[in-house]
Amino acid sequence: MQQVRVFLLCLLILHQSLARPEISQCVGEICTASLQGYPDPTVNLPSDINVRSIAPWAYQQTTDFNREPMVITQAICQDSHSSGTCNSVLGLETIPVTVRIPVLRKNLRSVKFENITVACICALARIQE
Repeated sequence: MQQVRVFLLCLLILHQSLARPEISQCVGEICTASLQGYPDPTVNLPSDINVRSIAPWAYQQTTDFNREPMVITQAICQDSHSSGTCNSVLGLETIPVTVRIPVLRKNLRSVKFENITVACICALARIQE
């Protein structure tokens, strides 16, 4: 019975070591494969929300071949809107909305979080006291 336990323990150890991703593909708990499946925060927005917004924005893609994901889409806030509803005369300002996403630096094999702008909003300007 003791030999069966040792055999099963060895099988369990071998199974866990085969199930782990290679070190070259992972840094900490984040692996390249999991980063590729990380959702793009701009995907679920309606297609024309960026131009219909009071604080409109345009999209710009940045490419970095030493980063995973290699292509990240960011929102670039526009200074003014054709209706002029979000401007400093009315005490309003355009504010970028950002999220933090994990990125894997291939040359450093390190994971860090980058802030990316996903949209822009029109809000009351902060009052200086």
